[in-house]
Amino acid sequence: MKRLLIGLGVAIAMTFAGNAWAQVPPDVPPGHWAYDAIEELMRDGIIKGYPDGTFKGKAPLTRYEFAIAIRDALAAIRQQIDEVRAQIPKVQPTQPSQPTTPTQPQPGITAEERAKLQGIPADTAQRLQKLEEAMARINRLATEFQDEMASLGVDVESVKRDLANLRKRVEAIEEEMKRFRLSGDVTFVVRGTNSIDNRTAIDLNGYPTAAGGLLGNIDVLHELGLNISSKLGDTASADVSLVVGNWLPYLGSASQFVARPAATNTDIVLWKAAVNAPISVFGTEVNLTIGRFENRINPLTLWRPDVDVYTTIDRYDNGYYSMDGVKAAVGIGSVQIGLFAARNTNVNTNNGTNFMSLNGGIGASANIAAAHPAHAAVAGIGAFDNSAGATVEVNLGEKVSLSGEVITAKRATTNVAPFGNVNRLNVYGGHLKANLIDRLTITADYAQSDLLLQESNKNNKDNWALLVGVGYTFSETLSLSAGYREVRPYFAAPGYWGRIGYWHNPTDIKGADVALAWKLGAFAIDAKGGIYKGSNRPASFVGKDDEITHIAAGVLWNASEKLNLNVSYEGVLWNLKTSAAGAKPTENYVTLGVDYKVSDNALLKLLYQVVDFNAKGVNAWRVNPGDDKARAGVAVAQFSVKF
Repeated sequence: MKRLLIGLGVAIAMTFAGNAWAQVPPDVPPGHWAYDAIEELMRDGIIKGYPDGTFKGKAPLTRYEFAIAIRDALAAIRQQIDEVRAQIPKVQPTQPSQPTTPTQPQPGITAEERAKLQGIPADTAQRLQKLEEAMARINRLATEFQDEMASLGVDVESVKRDLANLRKRVEAIEEEMKRFRLSGDVTFVVRGTNSIDNRTAIDLNGYPTAAGGLLGNIDVLHELGLNISSKLGDTASADVSLVVGNWLPYLGSASQFVARPAATNTDIVLWKAAVNAPISVFGTEVNLTIGRFENRINPLTLWRPDVDVYTTIDRYDNGYYSMDGVKAAVGIGSVQIGLFAARNTNVNTNNGTNFMSLNGGIGASANIAAAHPAHAAVAGIGAFDNSAGATVEVNLGEKVSLSGEVITAKRATTNVAPFGNVNRLNVYGGHLKANLIDRLTITADYAQSDLLLQESNKNNKDNWALLVGVGYTFSETLSLSAGYREVRPYFAAPGYWGRIGYWHNPTDIKGADVALAWKLGAFAIDAKGGIYKGSNRPASFVGKDDEITHIAAGVLWNASEKLNLNVSYEGVLWNLKTSAAGAKPTENYVTLGVDYKVSDNALLKLLYQVVDFNAKGVNAWRVNPGDDKARAGVAVAQFSVKF
């Protein structure tokens, strides 16, 4: 009985103590920095809520409640550490400093271990970075609430040690993998077109669509990209890339717009095979690249065109040319200098398709000429075989950067231009980027292209391009930019400065353009537009007073973590005051798209586009002879996997 009474007394005392604790006013004011730190941990998914599992915002909390939240956060981080650790195999990294004899096995990892390393998730480093950022916040919280943490028996230091050890383990494996890494991608594309109202049209690539239904006009394309990188020593490395498939033959040429050939059998090309090694020249380190390498400089001077706007394949969208030769880069203080010399016509597929020759063109782009021969008063000047160039970049503090380049390209034979035969092209460019005011960016790009026969200048007039822009970032979700562009009729650089409808690399235009990017929760809005005029130069099919209004707008809905839905409209409105007595032809493109993230490294993209043209009585704008209207549909499905 005595023990029972004592037990009841203790229970009653604890009940009153609990009620008293619940009535203790909170001792952490709502404006305390700890509230923001806890909310950041919740946004990062480290913890799901406060001790009762709810999200209270800035509701008052006690120090003890904060300590419980910190304890839960540490438990979540320890669980994630264990998950990452389980994905990383235990291997013995190479120890290059240990001497070996011919009879001893070379230190390193086995083929089986290397295969395991290839299976490590690609986002492991990013996950560790997020965990380390979370631990920095937790460490500050733990210092603030150290007495309460001690009463709960939480050991913050042991979690920090586990995370640090895991980071060292990942870094050691990353260093080992630099010695030999295999990666790549596989892409499948199904593309088809269909007539609308028994008519055909021209797609955004500048190619005529086929008559009939989708099932009768389908091409099935495939491509494998295989990349091998290897460390050759403490400083030197090698990179090799092979591309196998029928996608490149289908494009026909990735540096100039020509009639699209039919889909062919599988082909192969050595995309890249280069050795990278730093060398010392008069005490200055020079990064040297020899072999087949990727190269680009600036869209106005040297930039590989994107000839297929319907698909997303990095190596064809990033502007890099593949070329055979040598490239060097050296940094002297705030000055970066680059040099290259190469041959471009060697980069051919096994069946002889060349897609890397630098192409110069004046007047209407070649895709316009192919679609509407009446538009092109002057043909392109063709491809150049060899090229060389030099670049200089100067950073004036963190706010301003200046750069400039000179490029020369030459072909073995001459080609006819409006001012005589030419076989050489010199391009000069200069660029400015300034962030003198927070969130405000100013850019200016200028380039000119001189055409020559041997060393004799054939044209250095009306051959320049100027792009000026001002951009302001209002917040993480809203940005606005405006600019002015002028591209003269004889500008002929091997670059890519955009398109207006299906007119790629437009020349002989001048005018203003604007762009808006706005994110509203799960929705993202992108819009841009411009109003341009032409001239009466003979290289242009746009008259002096002719006007072009270009509009492009799209809305993307992030329906879920894996699914994005988008709809976009692009329109080109012509006002041909000079060339067609005020006629107003139109181009309209309406696109519906779906992007589905099958996994972290696999993406499925589907789109269908309706193309609608109206020549408004202008014969030169007619796609179908004798018919003002041109209508068609374009359907594309792309499935890409990276490994």
